[in-house]
Amino acid sequence: MVITRPAFAAMLAYIELVSETPAEELRDLAASLGPDAKEAYVTTAEMLRAEGATGALVEALIEGLTAKFGPLPDNVPKTVHAASADQIRAWNARAMTAKTLDEVFVGQQDNSPRP
Repeated sequence: MVITRPAFAAMLAYIELVSETPAEELRDLAASLGPDAKEAYVTTAEMLRAEGATGALVEALIEGLTAKFGPLPDNVPKTVHAASADQIRAWNARAMTAKTLDEVFVGQQDNSPRP
């Protein structure tokens, strides 16, 4: 039976998310399976860390906007969750000095989260 690289990466991602096995042991296991498995594990781990970091940025922005401007329109969290990490950082920087929610999202297209 041959497991494709994407299937192996998906399996590793699942194991890392639901398992209590330390990441170091998973990395060692992947390394023992050969260089392709080790590379797939490292790539998957990096992807999961990046997704986690972006998720933290999203939640921090939404919490900060809520604290500053009160309850947010329903489309604000949806828009923020769909944004890139760079866009979230830009909105977060604007939120520091913005006096209104509108100022945070200035320049948005028709899918603007503005109320």
